[in-house]
Amino acid sequence: MSISIRPATSQDAAAIAEIYNDAVLNSTSTFDTEPKDAAERRQWLAGHGKRHPVLIAEENGQTLGWASLSAWSPRCAYDETVEFSVYLSPAARGKGLGTTLSEAILKSGKTAGAHVVLSRVVCESEVSLKLHDRLGFDRIGVMREVGLKFGRRLDVILLQKIL
Repeated sequence: MSISIRPATSQDAAAIAEIYNDAVLNSTSTFDTEPKDAAERRQWLAGHGKRHPVLIAEENGQTLGWASLSAWSPRCAYDETVEFSVYLSPAARGKGLGTTLSEAILKSGKTAGAHVVLSRVVCESEVSLKLHDRLGFDRIGVMREVGLKFGRRLDVILLQKIL
């Protein structure tokens, strides 16, 4: 694979939505339950910037995945704390792209002034938990039964990485 990673633009909104909606509809990797459209994703992108980057992984112009760092809290004392997300298209999974894209977003976050990266992962997601382990995240707690999706109550592991 000849993958390129670049900052997302508003033109990426539809591809970001498509990849995210697969997770919304078919997995517990997000607790959103309603698909997002391109307009909503453009608005979401507009809320990001240098301090909270969004990166796209693509091959031959086809978007394979995206990663983002989002504000953890609007409270000023949390300004250097961000939340990490990464999503891949079904065809791109299992090929190491998640690690590559995640490493790139963490590097971008450090450059942008992030100090602490937090992530929430549903306990049943072995693949995501292994990715976080590879990236050097520490498991710092379990939030019991905080999610309800597909008729099941779900626990979430909170993870942290200091950059």
